[in-house]
Amino acid sequence: MLALLLPAMLAVHAMAKLELHVPDQPVVALHGEDVTLNCSFDHSSPFNLSDVAVFWQLTDTKGSIHAFWKGQDQLVEQLESYANRTSLFPAQLTAGNASLLLRRVAIADEGDYTCFVRVQEYDRASLLLQVAAPYTKPEVTLEPESNLRPGDELALTCVAYGGYPKADVVWQDGSGRNLTDNITTSVVANEQGLFTMTSVLTVVLEPNSSFSCRLINPLLGEERSIFVTVTAEEAKELEEEESKTAMTPLKS
Repeated sequence: MLALLLPAMLAVHAMAKLELHVPDQPVVALHGEDVTLNCSFDHSSPFNLSDVAVFWQLTDTKGSIHAFWKGQDQLVEQLESYANRTSLFPAQLTAGNASLLLRRVAIADEGDYTCFVRVQEYDRASLLLQVAAPYTKPEVTLEPESNLRPGDELALTCVAYGGYPKADVVWQDGSGRNLTDNITTSVVANEQGLFTMTSVLTVVLEPNSSFSCRLINPLLGEERSIFVTVTAEEAKELEEEESKTAMTPLKS
């Protein structure tokens, strides 16, 4: 039904144009939270709710996210993964608000979305939705854990859970020297698409050695870090600094 209706609308109004406004920058949403995908339009003359049609689709596949015409939602062709998670703002449609509310955002929701509006004229516009999730505070373990002497090779493993997207991992020694060339980092996704990041640093132990492991989430502008000091003859986690966090405002 939707696939047939859209071409018909385009044919009838092929000479007309309605300008839509969507964010130029990607919209960043937190995993598990709600987000509004903003889409607005201007119309020169008053119109009734029954005169407007709004379609939200996945840009690549044209899969239906939400449809509205004849004054009500039309959800027969809505993709199952979006069922009971979407709504428009019907009371604001006649004022030019065709935004979509998407509830309980999942990693799988990330991608390009197209907003299509018709009120005599028509237009469409696309925006990018990116999903982010903060990582837990990193944890560091040592191998071997004891009987260490200066000159021994030591492996420190730094693990953080439940984040998205992949974080940048930076290891430094107590002097601030970057040790990232000596690390091996792996990423494993769980059933929700959230990542566990594991980074292993291999170093030669000095009498007293300090190290920091920092994970930087590029979308949230968030940093999580842990500092450890290892003493020869007995490996000890002597000091941990609280996670440092700095978040940029979400764009919607």
